[in-house]
Amino acid sequence: MEAMIAGVGIVFFLIILLGVITVAVFYLLTLSNLLKEISDENRQVPAVNVWLMFIPLFNLIYPFILYPKICNSTKSEFESRKLDSDGDFGKGLGLAMAILGIVGIIPVIGGIAGIAHLIIFIVFWVKMAGYKNTLKSSK
Repeated sequence: MEAMIAGVGIVFFLIILLGVITVAVFYLLTLSNLLKEISDENRQVPAVNVWLMFIPLFNLIYPFILYPKICNSTKSEFESRKLDSDGDFGKGLGLAMAILGIVGIIPVIGGIAGIAHLIIFIVFWVKMAGYKNTLKSSK
C-alpha cells in the first residue's frame, strides 16, 4: 500500500513538473518573440538570452538583468516607431517579480511571496504579450 501511495506521489510530482516546464517554455517564448519584434538598434539583449532562465540558481539573479533590458528595449522600439508610450513598459513589475523570486525561498514568508510572484508573473506576461502583438501589428 505504501509503495502505491509513493508511486502516485511520484506521478503527481512529475505531472506538476511537466506543467511548470510547459508554462515556462510558453512564457520564455513570449519574451523571446517580443525581443525578435524589436529592431537590432533598440534591442539591449539578444532574444536567445531569455532561455538562460532555465539555468537553476542563475535564474534567481538573471531576472534583475534581463527584465529591465527587455522593458528598456521595448520602450525604445515604441518610441522609434512613434507608438503610444506606456510608462515604464513593465520594468517595475519585472523588478518586483525578481525580488519576490528571491524572497520566495525564505521560510515562512516564502508562501506569501510565492502567491504575489504568481500574480505579478501573470500580469507581466500579459503585458509583454500585448507589447509583442502591438509591435507585430504596427510593422
